[in-house]
Amino acid sequence: MTRAVAIAAALASFAASFAFATAAHAEPPCAGCRLSLPAGDAPAPLLVVLHGDHQPTQTPHDAWTRLATKRGVGVLTLACPKDLGCKGSYWQWAGDPAWVKAQVAKVEGTRAVDRDRLWLVGWSGGATWMGMNAQTFARDFAAMVVHGGGVPPADTACEAPKTPVYFLVGDKNPLHYLSVRLRDHDAACGADLTWDLVRGADHGGEWAALPSHGAAIMNWLLAHPRATS
Repeated sequence: MTRAVAIAAALASFAASFAFATAAHAEPPCAGCRLSLPAGDAPAPLLVVLHGDHQPTQTPHDAWTRLATKRGVGVLTLACPKDLGCKGSYWQWAGDPAWVKAQVAKVEGTRAVDRDRLWLVGWSGGATWMGMNAQTFARDFAAMVVHGGGVPPADTACEAPKTPVYFLVGDKNPLHYLSVRLRDHDAACGADLTWDLVRGADHGGEWAALPSHGAAIMNWLLAHPRATS
């Protein structure tokens, strides 16, 4: 979870370029979605957030914006689209995961996005949908955060590129074994993994762990831009 002094120095340098950054609420690209962007007009690092089942988008948006703003990172929280048949649950939606990429493209219509620092986080059912579509999301995002959910994709083929994954999970969640299966899939594919296990935490405890673990997650994301060959 922690990195060497060189990583810390790199993070400090990156953060310095966004000194005094503040969040600015902007027009979101979709119904029910939320968007906050850092001040200025430079290409914005962007964290895309997928909510849990029937969770108001404002809840995860506020939680991640508190963590991201001070680091000069924008947050786009996507509401599972009712107009495309979603009934509040990402993992029960049969929609095309390319919809997520399309919403990022809409944001780029008004503000450039730093595609090398484009990350995806999912909570609960959003994390499960991420795992179900791991190969698709690996092509678009520099790193992913699985928070309190996750299942391995039905297609066991390894993602290309091998996207780094951070897991924040509790071992008392009754569906914890599914997170373990996704971790094992990613490990077998050689992905860069961080397994942040909150011992004794049930599903509510997994959510409650975000404020105390969030700074480490954000630092991890900043240390994982899109890999270049």
